[in-house]
Amino acid sequence: MPSGSDPAAAGPSGLARRSRRSFLTLLGLGGSTSLAGCNAPAGGSSATDGPATGDGSAPERPDYVEGTATGAQTLNFLSVDDTPSANRIELALDGAYAITPEQDVFPLWADISTDEGRVYTVELRENLEWGAGYGRMTAEDWVYMITEVFQADPNWAGFPNPGDWRRGGDPIPVEKTGTRSFEIRLPSVDPAFPLRPVMWGAFCMPKGLIERYRPDRDQEGLQQDEDVQTLAYAGNLGPYSFERWDRGSAFVAVRNDDYYLREVEDVPEEWREAPYFDSYTYEVVPEESSRISALRSGELTATDVPETRVEQLEGLDDVDVRVFPQAYMTALIYNQRANGAFYEALRKPAVRRALAYAVDKRSIVDDVLRGYATVAHTFQPTFSTWYADDEVTEYGVGDTYSHERAREGLAANLGSTPYRYDGDRVVDEAGEQVTLDLVFAQGSQAVETTAQVVAQEYDAIGLDVELSGKQYGAIVEQHLYNSWQSDGDPPWGAGPYNGGPRDGSVSQEPWDLVLGITFNTYPRTPSAIRGFTVERGGINFYGYVPETDFGPLFEAATSTVDEDARRETFEEIFGALSAEQPFNFLNMGVEIVGYDSAVAGPEEEFGYTWDRNTWRLNRQ
Repeated sequence: MPSGSDPAAAGPSGLARRSRRSFLTLLGLGGSTSLAGCNAPAGGSSATDGPATGDGSAPERPDYVEGTATGAQTLNFLSVDDTPSANRIELALDGAYAITPEQDVFPLWADISTDEGRVYTVELRENLEWGAGYGRMTAEDWVYMITEVFQADPNWAGFPNPGDWRRGGDPIPVEKTGTRSFEIRLPSVDPAFPLRPVMWGAFCMPKGLIERYRPDRDQEGLQQDEDVQTLAYAGNLGPYSFERWDRGSAFVAVRNDDYYLREVEDVPEEWREAPYFDSYTYEVVPEESSRISALRSGELTATDVPETRVEQLEGLDDVDVRVFPQAYMTALIYNQRANGAFYEALRKPAVRRALAYAVDKRSIVDDVLRGYATVAHTFQPTFSTWYADDEVTEYGVGDTYSHERAREGLAANLGSTPYRYDGDRVVDEAGEQVTLDLVFAQGSQAVETTAQVVAQEYDAIGLDVELSGKQYGAIVEQHLYNSWQSDGDPPWGAGPYNGGPRDGSVSQEPWDLVLGITFNTYPRTPSAIRGFTVERGGINFYGYVPETDFGPLFEAATSTVDEDARRETFEEIFGALSAEQPFNFLNMGVEIVGYDSAVAGPEEEFGYTWDRNTWRLNRQ
């Protein structure tokens, strides 16, 4: 997923979900956050965490099966923009390093260090082996990957976060300094660089694999390569190895007997035998009720739990429900591109502010989400150290929830658009009722109910709303992806989510509102939201053109080590976003997970999945 940390390049950033590594998480699926951790035993409860057998053979370990609402889109991490795909890949590829809840770097494949915050040295472990005959992982693999894929211009591989590897539009210089080491030479000091989803959780492919497709810029060839589709190149680089992938039903990985971390000495003892399961399965179970039933019966070890179903699991001896803070924000997203039915109006901040008055956010949090969320007013959770109450403008709560103020705001600001009030209804140039198409992600009752609430609120201010429920993948392909439809070549493009200027680049299917797609707010490194908030941002599928010049502000926040200066700049950014309302910030969710009560490991804290490979089952 793209993360959009480059001030100027504005490559796509991504979808994100979970407090787990967010290398690719920009967007997520609202209302059905998947777990990052364990899975449950396929076909029944797990037994133990692997006692010795006594005859010298390998200990028996339980299997884990995690129930999820949706399947993966791809196993090519260069194309990943969804959480389900990322989760599957993470089983076979650890990534460069993890970040602990205390914001410390925990080396996996590599460690990262710096003397003065500008030049970072990455040192790879010496026992990293690719699979499929690609040999040892070296610095040459990484430098080739960064320069010929991540920084490639044009972006031939479709990498969703090219902006991560640029500063001011220029590639960040990267240089091999040894067989297992390379340097990243930032143009200016950035003390938070290790926390950004750039090297954190970054994946790599063997140079020998990429070289087959780089000369012809053969993205499709790379996508279809069997080594990519089966993760065969993963070798000893992850806790599990690919076993099978039945699209739409199950992804199965088995314990990797050659996992490199068992051979290193600088990790805590619990990592030396990880993982503690013989297999890890993602079982796709679209229906919430079926997933909950499977958890209760022991068929699943873990699954996400909708807010509306927590009560069904409370008090059960065999199920443990845990609630985790997370960084994903649910918004009502406005289509400001030229294929919407109301786009001329939605491009005006004053109209968006008027619409924000119409929706009761507190009621959605309390009544729809049963209190398992907090109201959002900008692109940052209130638990973030960068959030500033006094700079943020609130809409949709208390006195700022008002249909009367919403109608007044619309009436006063529709004048320069093709729309107007006729009596108490909003009509178009032909005098016909304006009807907005609200597309919502299926699979979550909370999302569907919220969509119904929005339709009722909009009806009260004179706008009709038609609801269209679709699977997450269909929403991405039909409504989020957009491409240039006008004459000639696009003047610029920032990837599949932003094919160019909003008058010429539109999605396959028209839409007006989208609900159920969540945004990663990156509370550790908030400048990573740049890709969502600038015109050429990689995730700007909604066609937002801000009035505030956010680019220099993100540049200023990124390049200083002065904490007070950074805080002041971020306060200005988040204040401006709350005022411009690029979309209606609705709520910051939590991740609710139901586990087999024998699962030991997950702690209820932000970033809890960093050590998930050490989790286990403790049966009595």
